[in-house]
Amino acid sequence: MIACSVLITALAVVPAVPAEAQTLSSSSVCSPPPTAGSIVHNPPEIRNPNASNKANFTVQQNCYLANGNLQAPTLRVNPGKKDFVLNLTNKLEGKAKERNHEDCKDGYPGGMAAPNSTNLHFHGLNVSPKCHRDEVVRTVVEPLKTFEYKIEIPNNEPPGLYWYHPHVHMQSEAQVLNGLTGAIIVEGIGKFNKRAAELPERVFVLRDMELSNSFPDDDTQQPAKDISINSVPIRYKGKGNYDPPAVIQMKQNEEQFWRVANTAADTYFDLQVQYDGTAVPMALVAMDGVPINANGQLQDQTKSVKHIMLPPAGRVEFMITGPGGDVKDAKFLTLKYDTGPDGDNDPQRTIAKIDRQAQRTNNAELLDSAFVPELNVDLTKVSGDRFSGLSQEKSILERKLYFSQKDFPAPTPSDPKATRTEFYITVEPNQPKVYDPNFKTPDITVSEGTIEDWIVENRAQEVHAFHIHQIHFLVLNSPESSEIGMLRDTINVPVGKNVKLRMDFRGAGKDKNTSIAGTFVYHCHILEHEDNGMMAPIEVKTLRQS
Repeated sequence: MIACSVLITALAVVPAVPAEAQTLSSSSVCSPPPTAGSIVHNPPEIRNPNASNKANFTVQQNCYLANGNLQAPTLRVNPGKKDFVLNLTNKLEGKAKERNHEDCKDGYPGGMAAPNSTNLHFHGLNVSPKCHRDEVVRTVVEPLKTFEYKIEIPNNEPPGLYWYHPHVHMQSEAQVLNGLTGAIIVEGIGKFNKRAAELPERVFVLRDMELSNSFPDDDTQQPAKDISINSVPIRYKGKGNYDPPAVIQMKQNEEQFWRVANTAADTYFDLQVQYDGTAVPMALVAMDGVPINANGQLQDQTKSVKHIMLPPAGRVEFMITGPGGDVKDAKFLTLKYDTGPDGDNDPQRTIAKIDRQAQRTNNAELLDSAFVPELNVDLTKVSGDRFSGLSQEKSILERKLYFSQKDFPAPTPSDPKATRTEFYITVEPNQPKVYDPNFKTPDITVSEGTIEDWIVENRAQEVHAFHIHQIHFLVLNSPESSEIGMLRDTINVPVGKNVKLRMDFRGAGKDKNTSIAGTFVYHCHILEHEDNGMMAPIEVKTLRQS
């Protein structure tokens, strides 16, 4: 595992937890994670960083820090934000390569980036893939180098939950497993759901990490990875046992608005809330950053669900009512998810117990006040209608893509029967190949302003999670009927099944600074698979004059 972290220093920082509740050091190093069974606090926040108030990221060991002691901050931005500025400085261990480097043009000399290099991807945001924006194809930030990101949020960006993480090919899994993830919130959810905007807001960042202990090979209950919620670990202890779950505090019968991001490298979360063993209805507000009524449905519309399956990179936002006085066992859990014959083991685990008995101390009152959501958001300037009319638009082309993989002998002295696996995502009629970071020609070329329908099939013996940068897609058909009609940026494709997606390449209108024209990637968001080849480039050509 590669040791890495990011330090963020910014002027406009809003702590989401009282100082007394933080377990962070005042020095610019990553603090140890909270102990198992700790109370879950909202991450600290940075609001609207800009040219005069930059967020300065510094990559160090295994976390994100802000102002030297605020860990894994949530970045909150307004739609139409013209000057969302972050500086990324890499201080990972090791030396930089001795070469002349031109930003975004020669990122992978020799075919592979160094393991101490990094960058940033703003997952789900429909922003420009050009250099110094959301460009990950060639951008490699080496040790002691500083790189400026300057993102412009479109006026019509849907308000909701997004996230950020490193995206250097062949380094993504290791860095995300080390905790390099954080939430992004585009403000304005009240435009689509007034009730959600009025409720106490919880932001939960789910992560995974390498198992902290070794177990016998015959331990069939062992998960592939340990997990955490806002850095509170839930580690496997062997023989089906785990750390005590984290603690989520709620007042009796209190209604809250939960925003949950699966920022795991490889782990699926099938989320459910149970009171005394019975699933509790969750009022679904948004998926993958897009309110479910963003296509013109009724104001305040929600959908009642009993569980929500999030592949790696998926996000969900919902309203939930806390347990009443007669509930003896309230918990937030992930159900067992079958990832296929060749997949990982993602068993049922309790993530957190929901505690309504906590005394309201001064600290707890401060904690409650920090849950007040959107501040100073002018809803008259929030449109969120980026995907309006997509279902009625005419597709100009239907493409067929498929996931596949192949094992090759890779014997070692200790295991002469060892194998390695190559992973592929292929557009027909091409032949499968692993991603080449020094590609010359993209696998797909489209024109901005167009619509295409893609059928994505899984021909492998394990699940894959399809994701594409810069855009969202409308789910036209899926084995999971509840997903049909939703706008997503990441979707699970079960073994032997396919999904049909309406790909929205219409862009952001006339503003060239928020155009999606450029080169970016689509891939499986199980990062082990992406790092081992399951990714491909796409170029969107602009029809507008510069």
